[in-house]
Amino acid sequence: DMRETNPPSNPELLDALAKDFIASNFNLKQLIRTISRSSVYQLSSIPNQYNANDKQYYSRYYAKRHQAEVLLDAVNVVLKSESKFAGLPSGTRAVQLPDDSFNSSSYFLSVFGRPDSNSSCECERSQDVSLAQCLHLLNSKEIQERLTAENGRPALMAGDKNSPDEKKLKQLYLIAFSREPSTNEVQFAQAYIAKKGPDQKKTAYEDIVWAILNTKEFLFNH
Repeated sequence: DMRETNPPSNPELLDALAKDFIASNFNLKQLIRTISRSSVYQLSSIPNQYNANDKQYYSRYYAKRHQAEVLLDAVNVVLKSESKFAGLPSGTRAVQLPDDSFNSSSYFLSVFGRPDSNSSCECERSQDVSLAQCLHLLNSKEIQERLTAENGRPALMAGDKNSPDEKKLKQLYLIAFSREPSTNEVQFAQAYIAKKGPDQKKTAYEDIVWAILNTKEFLFNH
């Protein structure tokens, strides 16, 4: 949001990045590499005694909810489902949508704040968390239908007789969180699957995936 009425908080840093960008012959990959390799970019979102109250100077990473398009695509990946967008090929992701005309036909994008692009201001996109968002993930018809689909991830996990539950749970956590589950998480999930019994294994996996979709770790970029 570069304009005179929105001056940079660190003009020296912005100038240094501009010089580096010019020196690389305007190589965007090099610019992204420079930023991502910096110590500031790699700061933890977990506050310590020195930066717990800082909300301005980036002494730590500020956790924020994923953007609407990113979150919808992430939900589809975890559930192994697809969103249907009128006039676009099957498999089109939300981040590939060409304009804002699809917002009105997707309640998910609307409720999670995808902007209508009425202005060039970044502030038009809402990153706030609302009760409507929580309720949509918890009990909306759209999420429930994808969660219980016969070709969805919970059904496929329950129907896989060749892999042990522990291996399937590790794969699920890698897909959802890009990490393996802790020992306690595996034990808790296995106990829940055993409690449900073999006749309700699909329901057990649906509940586990549903719980993952509603965690802060999944919903927030941290």
